[in-house]
Amino acid sequence: MAENLKVLAALEDSDELLLLSLCKEEKGNFPGIEVEKLTNEQCRSFFRFDKDDIEILRRALRIPEKVVCSNRTTARGIDGLCMVLRRLAYPCRLEDLEYIFGRSKTELSLIINEVLDYIHDNHCHLLSDFNMSWLSQECLERFAGAVFDRDGPLDSCWGFIDGTVRPICRPQENQRLVFNGHKRSHALKFQSIVTPNGIISNLFGPIEGRRHDAGMLRESDILAQMRVHMTTPQGRIFCIYGAIFYFLCLMI
Repeated sequence: MAENLKVLAALEDSDELLLLSLCKEEKGNFPGIEVEKLTNEQCRSFFRFDKDDIEILRRALRIPEKVVCSNRTTARGIDGLCMVLRRLAYPCRLEDLEYIFGRSKTELSLIINEVLDYIHDNHCHLLSDFNMSWLSQECLERFAGAVFDRDGPLDSCWGFIDGTVRPICRPQENQRLVFNGHKRSHALKFQSIVTPNGIISNLFGPIEGRRHDAGMLRESDILAQMRVHMTTPQGRIFCIYGAIFYFLCLMI
């Protein structure tokens, strides 16, 4: 088991899928990983987090020690979090995760969805409200300084805003509402603000795919929130940077 993990951690992402496919006929010989027995390098390869940080993340997200699904399938909280991290860290099928975690596709789906629902229900407000403890003036100063140090034209720009189109299947009813003419596909749209450390600090959506990004900006009420929370007592105003239509809207 330890040798299998060493090989997986050493391989490139493309080679890892090949190795997992070869393990499909030997499911009994690949019982699943134990997080406590993984090295720090293996945790980075599998989950993109250091080994010690995974437990810190579990406590920060307040994921319980034991996760219980609707059909009474259970898993340790740390294992459920690792399943979610692996699912999000690399585009893989549930079938591929069977040979990593030693669980069936059904169990993996239930546990992953249970943990994701828990995280969303308890922390989704952090993506929609600027009045957050972590987004303090000190954080804004640090983010703005990082942007300016990389030859940014402004010393007060702390994030980057843009809209994204996520394709969906053609609905049977009201398909015109979600048809995006630019991408020529049915879709839902989201608007996000990303800080220089790569974290999405604000997320709005979904809305109909036919809507323009400028309309999504107005509907999200980001401008009003920024006027309240992005002005310091000294009168300094922090801003965000985006595409030309976003920039024009933010200047108005």
